[in-house]
Amino acid sequence: MMKCVAPALTTSALLAAIAVSAQDSPAQWIARIFDPTSLGITQFPGATLNRKLSVDAIVLERGGDKRIGVFLIPPDQLKAAADHFQKQFGLAPQVQGADSPYVTYTFDFTNDATGPAKLRGLRVVVTRSQFADNKGQITMEYSPAKVK
Repeated sequence: MMKCVAPALTTSALLAAIAVSAQDSPAQWIARIFDPTSLGITQFPGATLNRKLSVDAIVLERGGDKRIGVFLIPPDQLKAAADHFQKQFGLAPQVQGADSPYVTYTFDFTNDATGPAKLRGLRVVVTRSQFADNKGQITMEYSPAKVK
């Protein structure tokens, strides 16, 4: 019995060590918070970076190199924020739920060659915040690997 248990424990310990070494550290998560100025994007005036929501979104990605930034805005500024980005990007957003209180504006440069080349790999979503009461949210996700 002991001969069977020892190899199993050794294998379990080895797998646990591999799993721990593959996880990112909090410092690595914070380093992956997206800074819009890195792509020459001017953030919507009054938008504030929420580091907790940004890091939570990064952790849920479980590795990789996607950079994410979550910015909070007043809930009545969703349309103004979408208009702000539309002027910068030169493209209209995809709009979902236009006649509801849950309208979402999406600028997606991840799957095609539309828009400026510098924005390839970027996705910007402007909507009501799921996690911050009475706030709007701008989520910016940038995947450098998607840049061709």
